[in-house]
Amino acid sequence: MGKRIIIVQIAIVCLITAHLAHAEAVIEPDNDFYSRYRRECVFLGRVFCAVSRDETIYVMKAPNQNEFVTQMSYGDKIYIEYSCLYNGEYWGITSMYLDNSTQILCGWIKLNELRVMYDYIAFEEEFIDDFYVYVGDYSEIKAAGAAIAWQWPGADAPLWTIEGIDMTYFQVLHAFKDSQSREWGFIPYLYGSPNIWFCLSDPLNRDIPAFNPTPEPTVWVSETIHIDIGKPSYATIAIAAILVALTVVGSGLIIKVYWTPSKR
Repeated sequence: MGKRIIIVQIAIVCLITAHLAHAEAVIEPDNDFYSRYRRECVFLGRVFCAVSRDETIYVMKAPNQNEFVTQMSYGDKIYIEYSCLYNGEYWGITSMYLDNSTQILCGWIKLNELRVMYDYIAFEEEFIDDFYVYVGDYSEIKAAGAAIAWQWPGADAPLWTIEGIDMTYFQVLHAFKDSQSREWGFIPYLYGSPNIWFCLSDPLNRDIPAFNPTPEPTVWVSETIHIDIGKPSYATIAIAAILVALTVVGSGLIIKVYWTPSKR
């Protein structure tokens, strides 16, 4: 098809990544392969990018088909919703808009052909030993009535400002303190914004230095056990063996009953 991919709009990304807190808001991929193997697919919710300057990366209709729906080139970014393991290789499914189109298409791509972007998950993996339970009273945010959202503490730039915060529904999952003693809090979901950080001690400061700027994309390594869809399960193998055995036994009985040996 030869069309360049366009990353899904931020609104759709927010809906999908918020699935843990608001599962009813998730719009699952409209894809036959995903529908068939939904139980074997694992939620991923991360952005990947193409880093090869020499190779064209194809987004396939399904891991077990040779038909592709679009392709990626160097620098393109793509949001992967779910991952699966097929014949020993990890694949990810994405929902996307194509050029000059309002239709959302779904496709699968080999994740070893991409690199995962640094995000709140990568920050957690790096600094989880420094997280702690927040015991404050949110006094700074209460006074301001608003706060600036960040992808992670020390990110290159803030995301947006959330105003009119009702503290009744405000909850920090865990906190983090940077080298300048600024206190940060992680919020899984707030007013349509999933997986964001607030600087609890200075909530409206947009000029906090980027003390943890975005590093280069890295190889994605799954930390979740996947069932290999492309390989038959032990149950399937056992059933096949039983059918073969029954066929052999049945054939033997038929021969014994109906075959008459030649007198010669």
